[in-house]
Amino acid sequence: MFIADFHTHHACPDYPAVLPHNATGVLAARWADTARRVADLDGLLAESGRHGVDLRVLSAPPAMVTPHGERTRPDDQRRLNDHLATVVAGDPGRLAGLATIDAFGGDAAAGEVVRAVRELGLPGIVVDCAAADGRLLGDPAARPTLSAAAELGVPVFAHPISRSTLTAEFAGLGRLGTSLARGTMNAAALLSLLTGGALATLPGLHVVFPMLGVAGLALAAATDEGALLTAPDRRAHVYADTMGFAPSAIRFATDLLGADHVVVGGDWPVAERETTRERVEAALRGAGLDPDERALVAGGNTLRLLGRG
Repeated sequence: MFIADFHTHHACPDYPAVLPHNATGVLAARWADTARRVADLDGLLAESGRHGVDLRVLSAPPAMVTPHGERTRPDDQRRLNDHLATVVAGDPGRLAGLATIDAFGGDAAAGEVVRAVRELGLPGIVVDCAAADGRLLGDPAARPTLSAAAELGVPVFAHPISRSTLTAEFAGLGRLGTSLARGTMNAAALLSLLTGGALATLPGLHVVFPMLGVAGLALAAATDEGALLTAPDRRAHVYADTMGFAPSAIRFATDLLGADHVVVGGDWPVAERETTRERVEAALRGAGLDPDERALVAGGNTLRLLGRG
């Protein structure tokens, strides 16, 4: 079975990974090592070989490489994307890359999407699911970026961010509070695409949300608008990244979206559990998926999203 990890972080060493805002406990204590590993491509490839992972999809979300409260400058986006294209070209069989894009940058951001895809050959983009000022991905400012990706037929990975008000309120929960804050923003971003009309008006849009924002799927499924996620004849192209290996969560996502709309993601190297062939296979079997469904989630869907299927 082909194993592809859609949620793997790598950034140019000139842009050290930034600790999520108000992160506490174990995550904060080990962040220096996490940031080192984000820049360590050789270490990632060696680990992938040891663990039987066939393909890693690399990304550096804007908030991961930009100080909290600041915008990722156009020049920095270009440098990050040029570096990523060079890295992928060095080992295209085992690596793919998602261009770093400030989704709220209007036409300039859309232009970088076009450059990254057409000139650099990157098969998708990664964006923050919300801006630091609270605007969600469904905001009009993000529409040029989403439209460009839809027209080019490339996926948009909507990565979680840490919103100051939420991380402060949930700080007493430790690392779970950080995850809850980020997941809340991710869920809200998904709902903003649904209620704001982007999913209905951009049929070519393929957007991937980590399982951290699963509440957005659950809430949408309980409403009339949720039919846009599930109706086979007019289903929007919303995908869930497993962001871990919990069989029950994988089962929920495949029941709601279909096994053809779920991809494996390990959140390397932020997550403590590494992506391994054995762990992926066990999780998909535990979720009760049949062999064809397991093949789709394990790697087939990612290959199709990247234009390799």
